[in-house]
Amino acid sequence: MKILLTILLTAVFLITACNSEEEIEKDNSTTEEAKKEAHIAMVVDKINANNYTYLQVSENKKNYWIAVSQMEIEIGETVYFSKYMEMKDFKSETIDRTFNSLLFVEDARKSATPDHMKQVHSGAMTISKQNVKVEPLDDGYTIKQIYAEKKDLEDKVIEVKGKVVKFNPQIMNRNWIHIQDGTGAENDYDLVVTSADQVKVGDVIIVEGAVIIDKDFGAGYFFPVIIEDARIKTD
Repeated sequence: MKILLTILLTAVFLITACNSEEEIEKDNSTTEEAKKEAHIAMVVDKINANNYTYLQVSENKKNYWIAVSQMEIEIGETVYFSKYMEMKDFKSETIDRTFNSLLFVEDARKSATPDHMKQVHSGAMTISKQNVKVEPLDDGYTIKQIYAEKKDLEDKVIEVKGKVVKFNPQIMNRNWIHIQDGTGAENDYDLVVTSADQVKVGDVIIVEGAVIIDKDFGAGYFFPVIIEDARIKTD
């Protein structure tokens, strides 16, 4: 069934491409298996071509190109998608350009659906306060301070020390880390961090990254404070 689905999706992509005057160099291009994986990316460049819009997007400090059915979206806006197929060495005759890798996206949109966000945040939401006591850094912040001073800290790179109480690897191509340090109460004791670095539950770590406030992923998934693209050091 999985193989049949891949064949059918490939046929749809190829037929659509030909109908929109996007010719594939069959001898040079290769197609990978259809994938279903939630992505949230920012548009950094775009090219309109007949029935397609080519978007260069940035996700977790990585830039890549996707092809979507023509849509009104501007540079700097966010695109959400989860169903796509990668084609390597794809030649577009219309724009006279070869892409080393191009994702043909089936469900691109400018706002997230609840199902999409469930994929992104599966297991990544705030958890209960645990019995943790971590000595703060001399030149860093406690988690309570980060919440209290979030407006002044917005977009600033800071350091915070905490204990990993939950770790979810490779959700939306990044690792999601929950840390606590024993400070705070009610809604300001747990800090969510995204990083390419691996950790383990129970590790005491030092997080260095930019403070992002009021991060709204849509569909009810809202973080008053989050540290993104962090560098992790173990204590």
